[in-house]
Amino acid sequence: LVASNESDVLLKDAEIALSSAAQTGLIDTHHVVILGHSMGSGVALSYGTVHPDTFATIAVSPVSQTVTPELPHNLLLMAGSLEPQFASNAQKILSMAGGQNVDFSSGAARQMVIVPDVEHISILFSPTAHSTARTWLNATFGAQPGAADYTDRRIIWFGFGILGFIFISTATVNSLPASAVDRGISSPRWRRLVALIAGSLAATLLLWLVSLTGVKLSQLLGLLVGGYIIIWFGIAGVISLLIVRPHIYKPGRMEIITGLAAFAALWLGVGLLGHFVWLPWLLISRRLVLWIPASIILLPWFYAMGEASNQADGLGRVGWWLYEVVAVIAGFYLAITLNPDLGFIFLLLPLIPLMLGLHMLAISSKHGSWAFAVPGAMFLSWLLLAVFPLQ
Repeated sequence: LVASNESDVLLKDAEIALSSAAQTGLIDTHHVVILGHSMGSGVALSYGTVHPDTFATIAVSPVSQTVTPELPHNLLLMAGSLEPQFASNAQKILSMAGGQNVDFSSGAARQMVIVPDVEHISILFSPTAHSTARTWLNATFGAQPGAADYTDRRIIWFGFGILGFIFISTATVNSLPASAVDRGISSPRWRRLVALIAGSLAATLLLWLVSLTGVKLSQLLGLLVGGYIIIWFGIAGVISLLIVRPHIYKPGRMEIITGLAAFAALWLGVGLLGHFVWLPWLLISRRLVLWIPASIILLPWFYAMGEASNQADGLGRVGWWLYEVVAVIAGFYLAITLNPDLGFIFLLLPLIPLMLGLHMLAISSKHGSWAFAVPGAMFLSWLLLAVFPLQ
């Protein structure tokens, strides 16, 4: 959900963006359409309501928002069949808007489309979603001269790009000399297993207790929801380390170089490639100043994970990855249950296996706990700062 003050700020951003685009002289400000996804759908719906001269509004995976039978004009709602919460939101908005209608000439057209076999992220790349939006715009303005069919296949090439960089990363890291630092004797497996799940659940409960004092968990570090995730990993990591009680050693130069090499591969192959597909990856200064502090906060979790899995290889690494995913999702699911304001985390849950898996593919904990922890903390902190909005 989007709080009203957050929606107001983002609405002003949309108005400023249109004003800046108008100054270029390249657009026709008398024929405006707005399309938004997820939180952006709230902005689109608000914009179409506040600006009645908007010809059409398209809300993809819509958040809860108030509309009327009159505004926004020519309203199209889309949601994926695998995101029932947003499909429910779309149905409620359609009812408020007066139900299905095909009267485009007066601006009263309304339609809801469920896009098959997609969820909150993949709907952005769905040919069905693209063609539905285009058909709606053609019905609003008429078919545009010179328009051609287009299928966006960038996400497929993005997937190949990620695989390529992971292979390069693995080959590069494995070619580096192993660290000669003595990591000490590993804790018993039962203790390592208990540590991760206990750290996860304890972090959620501690932050919930903090919320009872009036602290807004969704606004920590000046980052909506993302700040909570960063602090959560920090607390969970510290508690896990207290249970595992590892020998925390001073990292050697080679171990740090190995970790930075893995981070570079993740930053380039996953992040920067994604910049050209779906996610603005380069951080603005206000976000960038948070990166190092956030990375330090995240270090304990990844160090604990490195200690937990330091003897694993092959299927053992897969097993620890799955266990890490279960521990993190369990903690976040409990957080959503205790703090409904953190509901946006629910959208992140399907991506957790991918985020943690890419890190474990890029580097093995056998290279050292620091070599494992540094790229994990630096990459995840950058990703969270790129994804979640500032206050």
